[in-house]
Amino acid sequence: MNKTALIAASRPDESRALTEWLAFNDIDIQTAPSGQGAIEHMTHGRPDIVLAQLSMDEMSGLRLAHYLKAHDGFRDVPVILLCRDEREMKLVNGQWPAFIFEAPVNPALISELRRELAN
Repeated sequence: MNKTALIAASRPDESRALTEWLAFNDIDIQTAPSGQGAIEHMTHGRPDIVLAQLSMDEMSGLRLAHYLKAHDGFRDVPVILLCRDEREMKLVNGQWPAFIFEAPVNPALISELRRELAN
């Protein structure tokens, strides 16, 4: 059975390279247009990992990560935050795994995805 990744991003064009990498590695991809959309999506099925854009409308990726960790049914789902720049990385301040997202996909992000999905 394939692993499943949920990508929460209000700007899907930014996640296109990541989506291609996940599909190439036989990872099923689900998408949500916002943090709130990701929560609604997860009530129908838990992904193996969540990749959330830090800056989103309605609910930021950081708020989504905190929400998931505060709820028993989602607490063990790994969350990786996707940042646009160093300023956003500083906002995360080491609370969660976070990477500057750019195409081609950051090799450190790929390593983190492999590590999380191996569990």
